[in-house]
Amino acid sequence: MKNKKIKVGVLGVTHPHSGAHIRTLELLDEIHSIVLWDENNSSVEEFQIRSNSKFEIGKSSFDEIMNRDDIPIVISLAKNNQNPDWIRRAAEAGKHVLTEKPVAAKSQDMPALLNSIRHSGVHLGVYYTWRSHPIVKDLKEIIESGVIGKLLSVEGRMVTSQVRFRDPSHWLFQKQLSGGGILSWLACHWIDVIRYITGDEVKAVSSMVDTLNEQDIDVEDTAAVIMQLGNGAIASLHAGYLLPISQTGYMLGSYDTYLSFRGLEGNITWYPTEQERPVIIETTSKVWNSTPRRELRYVVSETDGYGGQYGQDFVSQFITSAMRGDPPVNDGENALRVLKIIEAAYESSKTGCRILLDK
Repeated sequence: MKNKKIKVGVLGVTHPHSGAHIRTLELLDEIHSIVLWDENNSSVEEFQIRSNSKFEIGKSSFDEIMNRDDIPIVISLAKNNQNPDWIRRAAEAGKHVLTEKPVAAKSQDMPALLNSIRHSGVHLGVYYTWRSHPIVKDLKEIIESGVIGKLLSVEGRMVTSQVRFRDPSHWLFQKQLSGGGILSWLACHWIDVIRYITGDEVKAVSSMVDTLNEQDIDVEDTAAVIMQLGNGAIASLHAGYLLPISQTGYMLGSYDTYLSFRGLEGNITWYPTEQERPVIIETTSKVWNSTPRRELRYVVSETDGYGGQYGQDFVSQFITSAMRGDPPVNDGENALRVLKIIEAAYESSKTGCRILLDK
């Protein structure tokens, strides 16, 4: 039973990450075959023309996939405003669901789908894959060991290529369909990672966001967000479609990323998208009193799936957890919290007020 291979359904093949997610499924040994469906059947045929041995050739429908007992897991890759309905229908059909962040365009659409997940007893996983990154896990362990002492502040930067390199007509830049811009598409990862690494929750948000790229879009492309954590530490996040030199597309864009954690007894600084992903640690803590400064360099295993090897591990772990009935690692409640933080940032920018979040 442990080594039994499964069949997976993919709902939606036109999402910006669909190709990479499907490639990940192709690379996983535990996946026997893949059934593709999209509202645009010609898009499915384009994938099937590749004649990958794992693709089940032929037309299918959403309802047919829902009714098939040999497909226990589906990947939902809908537009943000459609996604809650797809997930709810899949859950009610008894399917475990792995889906893209931020899951929904609006937080108010989340409770119904989460109720369906709980009532059906299935797993919901969200592609907040940075939680599975080996460096993120190391940073969490270092902070928990007391190397930097009491946490005082966090700095984050999630800056990428300008909107003109990313197709301004795409649904990601239409608020009714996406729910938001740079915060809901990319900065959400850092919001989630900051919460995960610190083990703390965001209790208040202040923000300024705007649309400055001179493109015909109605979502924010530039944002500065300040979050107060439960222990009082202040986290600042700068995000935007700002880099003027880049390749086009969503998998080849340019990035300028950064995370820093500062405590009473030390600092940790990480440059996630630089070569060797350097981490610099300085401390006065007795935990590391023999080496007050360390520089760590990493060689991370790469594959052509989404997120490389750690991205494959993330999907593999979800499959194992779902099929065994183990507790989910990263569930929809966590995604809902991230979405509420993003919406608090929008409300703060609109009103000029500090927004408090419910516990």
